[in-house]
Amino acid sequence: MRQKVGVGRAASALACVLALGFALTGCAKGHTTAAAAASSSSGGGLPTINVSVQKFKYSGMPDSVKSGPVLIAFSNHESFPITHEMVVVAIPSGKSDQDVIAAAKQKGDASEDEWLHFGEIGEVNTGATIAGVFSLPPGTYALACWQTGTPQGKPKGGPVHLTVGMIHQFTVS
Repeated sequence: MRQKVGVGRAASALACVLALGFALTGCAKGHTTAAAAASSSSGGGLPTINVSVQKFKYSGMPDSVKSGPVLIAFSNHESFPITHEMVVVAIPSGKSDQDVIAAAKQKGDASEDEWLHFGEIGEVNTGATIAGVFSLPPGTYALACWQTGTPQGKPKGGPVHLTVGMIHQFTVS
């Protein structure tokens, strides 16, 4: 009888592992490239966009995406130790990413509070990747980094990163 209980537990554990495997496979199946995510969310999974930063520039984010939930995986590919973030802010009608830059040049990282936030992936160190789900209604947005620091690895004293190129404007339709 004890043997049957052990087999039953083993079978239950195996069933749980298989169920988890199928669930994770389903998530991986929904993984798409940035271009595919921008043009189609079919395939049964959450569209995924892989965004990275290197040399204080975002790459991988398309200029246009469809509204609704999207998974964004943000990777820091700098060649030196530095912390970046990816803040999604709404850009009001009549404004552009240049207005975000001008405000940051004038007020520093305190200018972040002037913009309506739709989420963020914060404090991503060199070599790390962090993902988040964003649900964006139609409009104009920007990815921006209000962290400071320099390419020499100094965490303080550098410019707000968006003022040296870490900003990307995009639209949601």
